[in-house]
Amino acid sequence: MRREVAGSGKKLWRQKGTGRARSGSVRSPLWRHGGTVHGPVPRDYSYKLPRKMLLGALRSALSAKLRDGELRVVSAFSLADHKTKSVAGVLEALHAVKTALLVDFDENRNLMLGARNLEGVQDGGAQRRDHYDLLRHEKVL
Repeated sequence: MRREVAGSGKKLWRQKGTGRARSGSVRSPLWRHGGTVHGPVPRDYSYKLPRKMLLGALRSALSAKLRDGELRVVSAFSLADHKTKSVAGVLEALHAVKTALLVDFDENRNLMLGARNLEGVQDGGAQRRDHYDLLRHEKVL
C-alpha cells in the first residue's frame, strides 16, 4: 500500500513543461521501492468460541478425566507450612508424579506458595481453569 512505504508526499516536479512524464509521488506503485497495488493487509483471523461450546468442552474434559481415573477429590489440603517439599510429598502420596492441576476452592495460601516452584504443577482457583488446563495435566486434584 502507498501509505505503508516511506517517502515524501511532495510532488516531485511540476506537471507541465519539463518534458518528463507527470508524476505525483515517490511512493507510486509504478516506481522502484513504491507501494504495492491491492497487496495483502495483515488481519487478525482469531476466533472466539461461544461460551456454551467452551462449557461443553470443560464438561467433556472433566468426564474424560473422571472416566480415566485421573480426577481426585481431596477434602482439604491442610499444610503446616508453605514449603515445596511438603507439597511434593503430598502429591507423591496422591500418585500425582508428572503433571498435576490443583484446583483449590478455598484459596489455600500455603498450597499456592508451596506448589508454585514445582515443575509440571499448576495451582489456582476454580474460576481461572479452562478445558486446556484440564487436558494439559495428567492428574486433577
